[in-house]
Amino acid sequence: MKPGHFGSAFMRSWILYAVALICAFLIKPAQDFVEARSMQRGPEPDLLFFNSPKLIKKMAMGYDRLVADFYWMRTIQYYGRREEAAKRRIRYKNLPALLDITTTLDPQLLDAYRAGSYFLSEPDPIGAGQPMEAIKLLDKGIRANPGEWRLYFEKGFAYYIYLSNFKTAGEVWLSASRLSGAPPWMESLAAASLSKGGAMDVAAYLWQRQYKESPRAEVRENAGNYLVSLQVAKDLWTLEILAEKFRAKNDSWPGSIRELLPTQGRYNSADPLGTPYLYDPQTGTFKLNPESKVRYLKIPDSYKQEFRLMFNE
Repeated sequence: MKPGHFGSAFMRSWILYAVALICAFLIKPAQDFVEARSMQRGPEPDLLFFNSPKLIKKMAMGYDRLVADFYWMRTIQYYGRREEAAKRRIRYKNLPALLDITTTLDPQLLDAYRAGSYFLSEPDPIGAGQPMEAIKLLDKGIRANPGEWRLYFEKGFAYYIYLSNFKTAGEVWLSASRLSGAPPWMESLAAASLSKGGAMDVAAYLWQRQYKESPRAEVRENAGNYLVSLQVAKDLWTLEILAEKFRAKNDSWPGSIRELLPTQGRYNSADPLGTPYLYDPQTGTFKLNPESKVRYLKIPDSYKQEFRLMFNE
């Protein structure tokens, strides 16, 4: 070997390494730049110029996980910018593509599957309202991580909460219960879902599990809001039923909540954060006070029917 040959070869190797690393780092800034320029030219701020997972994987030049982290951060930012989302023709049009890119680059990035399924499933304006896309994403995660019971839990969650498909949800959870490391409550959850009984209680339990299990703060916050909203719904339904019974007995609606509930006992006249419910004595209806700090999320009407049946038993 000629003198200096080894040194020059070593230098060329490091130069190639540095160029590859720089290229990997530039993928996201380049896309951001192109998209920023395109936003200035038109009203649609939701263009994604590099949307092929295979192409981006080639562009990553072996730094797949590093670039996956960039795309996961981009996905979170894309989801979290609510003011920008409101300007798009389709609020979260690029979520499926961004999540597909992220998980293709790093198939073991469990947070992207779990939180991503929530981003996709939640109805507008919180999420994309595409639960089937969420299930598609989770199936991809399960193929790459077949022993990860949490992905099965999220898949059953999507079927149960967003599609009201209790049978399929139960079957998914039953499969998960047989995995090594799956918690014992998974089997009982599957049984409850397959029996189609107590849908409201199962939903509450699911929100509690998501509140405890989710790796992301925004998902836990949303689950907490659903739990509080469910309590508010139960309170209002209870007050309505009591008012109806009062009217049946006295031939008139109660004049106030105090007349309906003369003593503070087993029923709530205020929301979980302490703001009193509003009552209309002309119609006998109750509602959440506009001054309440509760972030109320819609509870399915079917739960109200189930609650009334249970209350009157």
